[in-house]
Amino acid sequence: MKNYRSYIFILTVSTILLGSCKKFLDLKPIDSPTEDNFYVDEKGLQGGLTAAYDALQDNGLYGNVLLSLTEIRSDNMEDNDQGASGGVRYQIESFAERPDNTLVTECWLAHFKAIYRANVVLSRAPAIQMDSTRKKQIIGEASFLRALNYFNATRLWGKLPLITTPQASTEARNNTRADTAAIYAQIITDLTLAVNNLPTTWPDAQRGRATSFAARGLLAKVLLYQKTWDQVVSTIQPLITAINAGTVVGLVPQPTTFPNAMKTSRDVLFSARFLSGGIGESANQNNRFRNVGGNNAVIMPPSLFEANDNRRALVAPTSAGGERPGKYNGTQVNNEVSMDIPIVRCAEAMLIYAEALNELGYPNTAAFTALNAVRTNAGITTLTSAQLPDQASFRNAVYKERRLELALELDRWFDIVRTGQMPVIFPLVNGFRRYYPVPQTEIQNITNQSGWQNEGY
Repeated sequence: MKNYRSYIFILTVSTILLGSCKKFLDLKPIDSPTEDNFYVDEKGLQGGLTAAYDALQDNGLYGNVLLSLTEIRSDNMEDNDQGASGGVRYQIESFAERPDNTLVTECWLAHFKAIYRANVVLSRAPAIQMDSTRKKQIIGEASFLRALNYFNATRLWGKLPLITTPQASTEARNNTRADTAAIYAQIITDLTLAVNNLPTTWPDAQRGRATSFAARGLLAKVLLYQKTWDQVVSTIQPLITAINAGTVVGLVPQPTTFPNAMKTSRDVLFSARFLSGGIGESANQNNRFRNVGGNNAVIMPPSLFEANDNRRALVAPTSAGGERPGKYNGTQVNNEVSMDIPIVRCAEAMLIYAEALNELGYPNTAAFTALNAVRTNAGITTLTSAQLPDQASFRNAVYKERRLELALELDRWFDIVRTGQMPVIFPLVNGFRRYYPVPQTEIQNITNQSGWQNEGY
């Protein structure tokens, strides 16, 4: 690396008089990229987009911590090791986390790092000269990623600072928390743009990028949280049609998809992707629910699954020592795994469709068809109106099917809160625990700290 020294000359009256032109020293670094000299062309913009995707691998997100804040928090798993990592994971398990919990803090920071990276791409893209179609796709992908991270974050913390442009630290100190309604409005705007800008598929070499199908599935899920049932149905209907056609996307039995075929399964519309090989693109095997049956235990009783359910073995320990559940017991290289974490799947889209149709009115033939398509894919018998004679029983059947189909896929805790089951499943837990505390270190960085902490903490 060459060293460069800059010399500043003091201009005297005599030097000014000697020439009519002034030459100013350019102090911009030329040996390393900055935001000013990197995001100037398509190559730089694509690099920024790659960084936005890469953020999903962060240890605070799908690399590790998000698994704890969603699955260990729920009734799917438990962590009985009170001393591990200073007890911070056990605090999550026992609803005893505080604003200084390091896992909660790490997860918050990782979300906003991911949002920042998406914001950089979205702020720079308009000014870059490039093919207009490709530019729209990049904007669509970045919008999808920003929406995904805000969706997860608002489900974890509720009110959030709504940041849609890159911020300097001085600017960030003046942030306030926006209401969840404003957060969801921005998520819906971003995902609608993604649906309209993205292709339904990518070439095999680019598989893993967000698609319009993935954006449509996630948007329908967001609308499910808003209980705008008619919008859920109209949004997801084109995806359901494609799933039923089965040519580009479609239902695939879980034992075929998990653990090693997620990258190619037609069922997986979008996932946080990992590679093995020691180049920082993989996940430590311990971060995929290792030691189930030991310190961590899958507590979903076998009785939840019907006898012939092909999903049953995927949530059980796969060795006598209880290494990990079958869903994530994939190929290991040098203590690393390349298994993805699924985020949007066709099977969930069918369940979203069934739930929304049922809420619009019972009975509904299409709702039964969608629910039973998932059950048939799992190798179990279909349900009839004799078994589910009213809207409430159908609703509960969908909730149960979501738990079985999406087991260990980071959705159970969110479903417990969304469907109002928290007081029933955790009757001794205070209701304010539906949200996590805002990290105290982050509040201390805010100029006006009033109203920043969640109720109860």
